[in-house]
Amino acid sequence: MFAKSEMTDFEIFSAAGSLPVQDVLAIRTWLTPDQLLFTFLDDDGEEAGHLTYRGLWLRCRAVAAELSASHPPGSRVILFYPPGLDFVAAFVGCLMARCIAVPVNLPVRRRVGRSVGIIEDCGATVALAPSDQIAEFKKSFEDTTASDLHWIVTDTLPLDEAADDLPFSRSVADMNAVAYLQYTSGSTSNPKGVMITFDNMTTNCRMIRDTLRLNEDSTMVFWQPHHHDMGLICSVLLPIVIGNHTVLMTPNTFVRQPMLWIQTISKYRAEVAGGPNFAFDIASERYSAAKLAGVDLSNWRLALNGSDIVRATTLDRFVERFEPHGFKPETFLVCYGMAEAVLFLSAGPVGRKPRYAIVDVESLELYGRVRSPSSQAQGRRLVGCGEPSWEVEAIIVDAETRRRLPDGEVGEIWINSPTVGLGYWENPDETERVFHGKLADNATKFYLRTGDLGFIHPDDRQIYVCGRIKDLIISEGRNLHPEDIEYSIVEALSAAGDSNAISCAAFNAQQGDEQLIVAVVELNRALKRNLAESGPDIENAVRRAVAADHGVTLHQLLFVPPTAMCKTTSGKVQRGLMRQLYAGGALKSLEGAEAIA
Repeated sequence: MFAKSEMTDFEIFSAAGSLPVQDVLAIRTWLTPDQLLFTFLDDDGEEAGHLTYRGLWLRCRAVAAELSASHPPGSRVILFYPPGLDFVAAFVGCLMARCIAVPVNLPVRRRVGRSVGIIEDCGATVALAPSDQIAEFKKSFEDTTASDLHWIVTDTLPLDEAADDLPFSRSVADMNAVAYLQYTSGSTSNPKGVMITFDNMTTNCRMIRDTLRLNEDSTMVFWQPHHHDMGLICSVLLPIVIGNHTVLMTPNTFVRQPMLWIQTISKYRAEVAGGPNFAFDIASERYSAAKLAGVDLSNWRLALNGSDIVRATTLDRFVERFEPHGFKPETFLVCYGMAEAVLFLSAGPVGRKPRYAIVDVESLELYGRVRSPSSQAQGRRLVGCGEPSWEVEAIIVDAETRRRLPDGEVGEIWINSPTVGLGYWENPDETERVFHGKLADNATKFYLRTGDLGFIHPDDRQIYVCGRIKDLIISEGRNLHPEDIEYSIVEALSAAGDSNAISCAAFNAQQGDEQLIVAVVELNRALKRNLAESGPDIENAVRRAVAADHGVTLHQLLFVPPTAMCKTTSGKVQRGLMRQLYAGGALKSLEGAEAIA
């Protein structure tokens, strides 16, 4: 037990970095019950909901009580929620009840099959949902193996107004127990449930807080989906640990109105906001001086950019657009992380401009070595993804020989960290392959095999990510990263007057003994119109750009409508699935009358 008068600011700060999230919520509710924690905005940017510490605590307790009455600790609980504050109470309520939370996307349209697969994989028998959508969700699962789910409505549960009058005592949660399952996005394979423990979660939140130098005054703005690792940690759990005010928007609001995101950062004087690289591309593309009149971004201290390959030109464009509004180049904080390690692994240093490595293309692609270019034409500018946290060991390994490579050589990024999860739920083979990587000369230490190709620069110790091993394109003995080819294609289309935020997928396709390079480009209205007017010229410009930048031939270029471009729930293009569709002949039929090949 603790008494309020006995807890110093330092003790509160320390407790928030070592106790599970539900205990931190209890402490802060006890000390500052009426402090505003979350504000939720509607599609017009108006405040549609608020949660104080006490308000959240009462709702979480109600969820925990309802679950505990009929489901023992360790039960897997599916969370079906649209963006909003109901999800926060449901997730933390699961933690309180010691049930394993399983956040997923809404089971609508094409996602129903994925939801059913997750329910079957984790063996969940209960689902939580808001009252106004539960009937629709139930209908989605009719005639499926998930039709017998037990449903609990959480937003109408009665609240025990006296529940926060008790003195604080630690919960009985085992820090090594599984707190939640984070299902992977499935960008290169079927989704798998990462087992994240209470200790993994607590440690990662503390690492983010300390590395980014966050405190109770660090107002944040986030729009990422809460079933995605970045959205779950940064916009739901991290605010409880830090004790700050966080403003939440919906992903759809951001995509439709990226300028509203910028306006919101200015309005609330936010220090922290960010997203994947494509978010900054979209914001630059749709920049509107009229909408941003009077917008002041000088308070924006950390513009987090991670979850995908970060492009130097993206950063350049964003600075060019928004520097007149007070945005500073050193505000960018490029990060690296993955769901298998909760979220965060490297970033920063804070307050400095992103680091760049100008590398020789031939040396990188032919030999996997980082060298200075012999000429400007041979150079490629890569963006550093920060220095590993002091609690993270990051090494570069030859994936075939399992030998550690020296700094400046390209290989698979391996991670050892207390934030790495236990493995994949009931998937021992993949757990052994991914979570139990062992060096050839040390079989006693486990590493997480990230599947990412990259290097650690000898000069600045930054992690540089080149791409995914499974997506690697092989051409004439060279290792080409699809992200680089896609970047050249998008840049060529941008020069032709089309959006630089177009989605693109490049991959190898086998034709006899020959490995072809195929690229699929998502049509938007501007691109469709321009192709109708001057399609051959645009296609030739794209092919010339790929040949000039990479010295290879683009064998086939397909333009497909948005419905044919397969993406994960976080917006990443699923190259592996696009390659399968192409190989099976299905991609051509998906193009329809709108496509030009």
